[in-house]
Amino acid sequence: MFQADYHLKELSMGEYEQPVLGMRSSFDMDKGKEGTWCGREWFVVRKAEMHRSQDGVLVPFVKMGVEAREQALSPEGRLEDTPVTLPNHPLVQYAEAFTRYFDLIAERKSVIYQLREVAKASMMAKYLLESGIQLGDAWFDLAPCAESACCMEVPQLWNVRRCVNICVKDGEIVDGRSEDAEKGVKSSVAVVYGGVDFGIDRFRLAAPSRVAASVVAGRAALARPASSLMATSAAGL
Repeated sequence: MFQADYHLKELSMGEYEQPVLGMRSSFDMDKGKEGTWCGREWFVVRKAEMHRSQDGVLVPFVKMGVEAREQALSPEGRLEDTPVTLPNHPLVQYAEAFTRYFDLIAERKSVIYQLREVAKASMMAKYLLESGIQLGDAWFDLAPCAESACCMEVPQLWNVRRCVNICVKDGEIVDGRSEDAEKGVKSSVAVVYGGVDFGIDRFRLAAPSRVAASVVAGRAALARPASSLMATSAAGL
């Protein structure tokens, strides 16, 4: 989840080429505008269901997306969500575009694909707990237990982009001592915070609906994305 959130910040601020042709970064949408803005964007699960095939196989189904909120400094000096985030905010526009192409991006970016698989596993675990299903000990011995260092602190990610335009007047750069300094030097700052919040508590997974066996076979036959973080498809959009 940490890597997926990190890569989302890189894509939204234009650090890498966009995974879908026609997508623009939030920085490109805001290019040429003055002012400073702060915001946060994070991954969410928009829809979660449990399906069951004809032969009794449970198949988790999730639809994921990205949400964004504009932030401002409170009187106490803390960043807080603004009461209203305009739909034309560059971060909101990027979140909507990322959500629209989420499944396609997941097939081209392995880190997004793995995030979606973690969401499916979380939904499966929630369904098993809510249904009171008892699993045998054999299910917990499928892989050897490996002791690894566990960091109890959740890292916070942010990305800051500053743009300064310097104008020239009569062959000279307008500096801070000129009366036209405000017109000559224009700057803008964009700050993005974020994280991952599946919000699985919002879902109540009832009895799973049936899904055709051919659908299960089709999902199993889908090729996994490349292991590289920056793997992209050379064809298509």
